[in-house]
Amino acid sequence: MLPRLIDAVRLLIRPEWTRDRRTDEVRPGKVVADNTEPMVVFMLGVRINRWRGIRHWLPLLLTIPSMLRDLASAPDGGLLGYRLLLGPGPRQAMLVQYWRRAEDLHQFARDVTGPHRAAQRRYWWHYGSSASVGVWHEMLISSEGAHHGMYGNMPPTGLGALRPVRDAQWWARPEADRVSAP
Repeated sequence: MLPRLIDAVRLLIRPEWTRDRRTDEVRPGKVVADNTEPMVVFMLGVRINRWRGIRHWLPLLLTIPSMLRDLASAPDGGLLGYRLLLGPGPRQAMLVQYWRRAEDLHQFARDVTGPHRAAQRRYWWHYGSSASVGVWHEMLISSEGAHHGMYGNMPPTGLGALRPVRDAQWWARPEADRVSAP
């Protein structure tokens, strides 16, 4: 139990991670992230429905940081980075994960010896037997060139922390280039 608490505290102290650890320095100006490779965005959410059902939601919440640690330590696992977002309100949290390919995510989720399968079984057999905690996930698969990330005066964030960036001077281009016809 103590190692899981330590992992949870580490996640709250540093709620984001990227395989290519970059600086937290603000990049001045406007930049866009490279979109020449496909990308998978996986969102996982947890909602505490009943605070008094702590025996249902606390073990689930303590499982997530351990899984993230395992994913981050696998150099070829496919996870490129993640960010923990708290809210809205004190009952909800969302984890945004960036994966190289959908196959990598599916392989992790379906591995019968991996941490996800065990956590999934525990949730549905024990924690999920009560309405004290709810979970959800969504997977967005984006092909090469079909996603866009723009950042103004920000440290590396989201896709901009995972992919190379370039200067974006959209205001210097003609209006016809900026707006695509319907």
